[in-house]
Amino acid sequence: MTIEERVELYKSLYKECKALEPVANTLAKGYKQADPRKRLELIRELDTELAEVYMVRIPVITCGVRDDNYVHSTKEIFLADPELEAFLHQFRHHLQNEARELSRKYLLMEDDPKADYRIPYKDCVYRMYGEDDARAWARMVIELAS
Repeated sequence: MTIEERVELYKSLYKECKALEPVANTLAKGYKQADPRKRLELIRELDTELAEVYMVRIPVITCGVRDDNYVHSTKEIFLADPELEAFLHQFRHHLQNEARELSRKYLLMEDDPKADYRIPYKDCVYRMYGEDDARAWARMVIELAS
């Protein structure tokens, strides 16, 4: 399944996605027109809001590094630039990490116990575990929140 096909699948599965309202609010605050410093400030606010709605620990964000990355062991997000899609991609990796706990296995499915919690890892293109899911989820959230 391509990333674009996965985005469309996610649009049908995650109609009640908890991230939509916080991301829409971030965009409404002028994210697209903001300078890089203001964008980082908005992303940090969004980080806190998303952690609250998903009931997970707030990941620390470091911006200005060479590559975007999420470090599972320390639960930190590293961003090259304050870009919304890059942040959402790495935040999804944070959610994947939290969903490893048995009590949170439906976290990636918006806590719907009737959903197949394995969907994010089925029919993947990328070999890196969870990469397809993170890319598609970030794009889906931005498209639906815009």
